[in-house]
Amino acid sequence: MNLTQLGRFQIIRQIGRGAMGQVFLARDPKIDRQIAIKTIVHPPGISPEEAQETSRRFLREAQAAGKLLHPNIVTIFDVGEEEGVSFIAMEFIEGETLEKHARPDSLLPLRRVQELISQAASALDYAHDHGIIHRDVKPANLMVLKGWVLKVTDFGLAKSPQANLTQAGVLLGTPSYMSPEQIQGRDLDGRSDLFSLGVVLYELLTGVRPFEGDSISTIIYRVLYEDPRPPAAHNAALPPEVNGILERALAKDPSERYQRGSDLVADLSRAFAGLPPETLAQGFPRPASPKSTERAGAAVPPTLRKGGRGAGRRAGPPGQAAGPAALRDAAAAAKGRPAFVARHPLKFAAIIGTAALGLVMFPKRADRHDLPGGPDPFPAPAIGASGGGLTPASVGGADGGPGLAAPPAAAALARGAVGRQVVIDVATVPHGGAIFLDSTPLLEPKVVLSLSDPKPHEIVAQAGCRYAVAEMTASDLASFKGPLVLELAPRKADVPIASEPPNARILLNGRDTGKLTPAVLTLAGCEERRIVLEREGYRPWKGGYDADDDFDAMVEALKKVSLEPIPAGSLLVKRSPEYDVDIYAGDARIGRAGEVISLKEGKHSLTFRNDKLFVHETAKVTVAAGKTTTPVVTLPALGSLTVHAQPSNCKVYVDGVYVDVTPILDLPIASGGHRVKVVFVPNGAEREIAVTVDGRKNSLVTVKF
Repeated sequence: MNLTQLGRFQIIRQIGRGAMGQVFLARDPKIDRQIAIKTIVHPPGISPEEAQETSRRFLREAQAAGKLLHPNIVTIFDVGEEEGVSFIAMEFIEGETLEKHARPDSLLPLRRVQELISQAASALDYAHDHGIIHRDVKPANLMVLKGWVLKVTDFGLAKSPQANLTQAGVLLGTPSYMSPEQIQGRDLDGRSDLFSLGVVLYELLTGVRPFEGDSISTIIYRVLYEDPRPPAAHNAALPPEVNGILERALAKDPSERYQRGSDLVADLSRAFAGLPPETLAQGFPRPASPKSTERAGAAVPPTLRKGGRGAGRRAGPPGQAAGPAALRDAAAAAKGRPAFVARHPLKFAAIIGTAALGLVMFPKRADRHDLPGGPDPFPAPAIGASGGGLTPASVGGADGGPGLAAPPAAAALARGAVGRQVVIDVATVPHGGAIFLDSTPLLEPKVVLSLSDPKPHEIVAQAGCRYAVAEMTASDLASFKGPLVLELAPRKADVPIASEPPNARILLNGRDTGKLTPAVLTLAGCEERRIVLEREGYRPWKGGYDADDDFDAMVEALKKVSLEPIPAGSLLVKRSPEYDVDIYAGDARIGRAGEVISLKEGKHSLTFRNDKLFVHETAKVTVAAGKTTTPVVTLPALGSLTVHAQPSNCKVYVDGVYVDVTPILDLPIASGGHRVKVVFVPNGAEREIAVTVDGRKNSLVTVKF
């Protein structure tokens, strides 16, 4: 297919080809941006009528998928058809798929896998909430961009009716990732996508597919009837809890699987909670943006990532104290107290003497670049942030580690050695915000690390609900030639929610999450969130958080929510002089007329019953706290019912309840409408009659068979 234009879009070049068609890089002249265009081609042997219907359904489903707006879903801009070619215009992205990391020799660190699966699960949950099923979740449709941002691709294409096992002898789709119900052609819901995501997770953790075989029929048989080997059998580094997680994710019965991706992520997070930190350097090289590379004058460092769920240690809350002596001295100086030198003059003199002795004994190892006051032999890249402002800061560390520092000379002496340092200036940007180094807030405009420090450190930028992290070692910073810009993105975190008392139902944005406190929910920053906790006997707790609200403040508020008990009042229903009635709230009997009944404050729908007299009345009452409410409840007067039948060998039912055999004489019954059914026992013949009983009167029913 040699195209130059589709609709208003100008084709630049072909950039890919798949089973469903070609992929082109194109230009949208209306807003002068580059986009990707995917076209659909029909399998060989399909009739013109089938091709036309396929195109129509393809466009309808692509339009539905175009409503999805999520940071982890490739955005669809337009759909159309031009000269018989159906196409989708979508966001153009550059990155790598997860295919290469589904092999034993190129596995990602476990925390990186957790981060990527979390993003994919968030995207799928969002799509499922909007009635869209992907149907083709696999590593090739999961693309990782700069900053370890994952994008789910091919929404709309995946729902094509041609995405089944075979069409005219051509294999379409990959059975290894299909759920059992998809292979069997049954109706699908979001749990089918979560099965496929479980297959992807298994691959990323082990490097092998859970359902593999030499032929399609073998793969299909194993998906339908066999359980895969426990993942720990392939990767001994996996926590044992992962076996149970993947067993549930890959359950044959959808009802036994995870019902939402967030539940899978929560279990995975708990399983990985005890793992030691892993550096990003063990991951795959990040795709670099050519434009940003040219601007910076060097490749993007391999340890930079955007905000969201981290792969290693995550920055703690602002204000967390640091331990080195340099930090204490800086804090003391800020408060006007004597610093370390003033408080410990003898110790300070000993440190200076030791340093001088070192310079005398090892002159070859000390040149002017090594001295604390000398020039730094490495360039000092600037650190800033886009999408929000940062506060200037400075760090120097004892023992090569991070911490708030006094001037460089004092910082070097506090480390107990004179060595080469990396000094990084931090750019000042508007709008406020903060920068942290390994959870420590920075107070001056420099970051100082010792080159002898091999450990990775986290530089965290935070402005309101937006967040970014760069994990780097001193050698990473020394080799980095251009400005380091942390691109702030909405935070995403597993947030614990607890209440006192516990077991409160959690609703998020009006939707029941199916969880009771204490529980963990995955929440994103920069989004409006309405959280409600409900427990019987307590007032609902409501928390409203706008897009720009402080994320950490929200997390703190949800750690322990106190539920307010609903105060009680009293209810007294006067007894009827003719008969007693029992009072029910729903199916629960709460008392009898004439008794004082304790009820929670508020509105209640009550039922007043006397089953022997066929009394069944309902009324709404409002109970005030600390008061006795005496509602006026009108109960029906009593009448009577007589039933004759010819022949007389008949059973009588009133309102579906068996009463006796005929004749029924003067049966006390509540006035009003009733249904009387008479059944002739010898042959089962029936007659049903509607009867209105008047109070104080006898109603007669006669039936002949």
